[in-house]
Amino acid sequence: MKILHLAVENFAGIPFRLVQEERRRGHESRLITLLPSAQKYEEDIALRLPWSRLPQLQKVRSWIRGSRAQMIDNLRHQGRVKYWQPANVLDVFLFRMRDALWMPTIQRALRGLGGLESFDVIIADGGHDCTRFPRLLAETSVPIITCYYGSDVRVRGIIDGVQRRARYTWTFEYDHTLLLPSAEFLLYPYTPPVYAPKVEYIPPQQGDTIRVGHAPTNRAAKGTKEIMSVLRSLQSEFPIEIIMIEGVSHREALHRKATCHCFIDQIGELGYGVNALESLAMGIPTAVELMPDFERYLQEYCGEAHPFYMCRRKYLEDDLRAMLNDMAAWRERGKQGQRWVGNHHSVAAVVERYLPTVEQIVQQSKNSLGFGSNR
Repeated sequence: MKILHLAVENFAGIPFRLVQEERRRGHESRLITLLPSAQKYEEDIALRLPWSRLPQLQKVRSWIRGSRAQMIDNLRHQGRVKYWQPANVLDVFLFRMRDALWMPTIQRALRGLGGLESFDVIIADGGHDCTRFPRLLAETSVPIITCYYGSDVRVRGIIDGVQRRARYTWTFEYDHTLLLPSAEFLLYPYTPPVYAPKVEYIPPQQGDTIRVGHAPTNRAAKGTKEIMSVLRSLQSEFPIEIIMIEGVSHREALHRKATCHCFIDQIGELGYGVNALESLAMGIPTAVELMPDFERYLQEYCGEAHPFYMCRRKYLEDDLRAMLNDMAAWRERGKQGQRWVGNHHSVAAVVERYLPTVEQIVQQSKNSLGFGSNR
C-alpha cells in the first residue's frame, strides 16, 4: 500500500514510528507534518510553516477565544462529543488567513509525492485536515482514516468535516471510545528513548530503604496530594523514601526513575500513561488506578492479566500497604511488566492491530473504483 500520514507535528515521535513500522512491513509510507517536532524527533517531511509557533499569534488567539478553549480533563462525564467551532468571526478570519498562507506550501509538498490521488489511503493524525476548515481532504477519492490521542478531543474537539469522511477511526485514549463508539481503542505505541538507562532492576532487601517514585506532570490530575499524604502516613510502617520526579529533563527523569524500587503513576479516571510504561519497561513494579470497565477491556484486549498493582483512590492506603507488603514478589512482577509492555505496547504490536483493517478498506476502495490488486 501507499500510505500518507498527515499530522500537525511528529508528537512524541508516534506518527513517524508508525510510518517506520509500516515501511518495515513493505508498505510505501510517508509522513507530512506542518512543523518540526519540538523534541527533535526524526522527521520525514516537516514543512516549517509560518505562524505555527509565533508567540504573538498565540496571545492573539487566546484573546480572541477567551474562555472557549477549555480542557476537558476526562470524557466519562461529558455526555457528548466535543466538536471544534470557531469562537467568533475574528477566529474565522484568523484561520482563513492562516489556511490561505499555508496551502501553497502544503500543495507543493503533495505534488512532490505525486499528489493525494497517488496514495491508497490517508491517515489524518488528530483528525486534522492541515487546514482548520477542511479543504485539503474535501474532494479526494482516497479513503480517509483518523486517529486520536493526547489532547485532540479534550481541548480542541473533533473537526467534523474530516471525521464525517473517515472510513475508520482508532484512538490511543480509552475514554474517547465512550463518546465515539465507532473508534477502535489501541494501546499506546511505546518505544524507550535511546537515552533510557540500561540497568537491571534490583528489588530492596528486608530492612532496606524503599525508594517509591512518583512523577506528576499535573499534580491535580495525577492525585499527587493524596498519594503523598498516604505515603507519608505509611512511613511509620515502612522505611519509605519518596522520590518526587518533576521539573527536570526527560533524560534526567528516566535516570531518577531507574533508581526507584516501585513507582506510583496516578489515581483517578485517566488510567495509566507513558510514565507507567516507562517504569514497567525498566522492570519496576508499578501502581495505578484503573476504572473497572477499562480493566475488563484491557483483559479482553491483551488476553492476559495486566501487571499493575491497583491503587484505588477510595482504598489508597490499603492498596499501597498491600503493594509494599508484597516486596518479595517485586522482581517477578517487574519481569511480567517488561514482557507485557513488549507484547502489547510495542509499535509492531500496535501496527499489527490496525493494519488489517486499513488493508481491507483500501481493497474495498479499489474494488469500488474498478482497480485490481495494484493501484
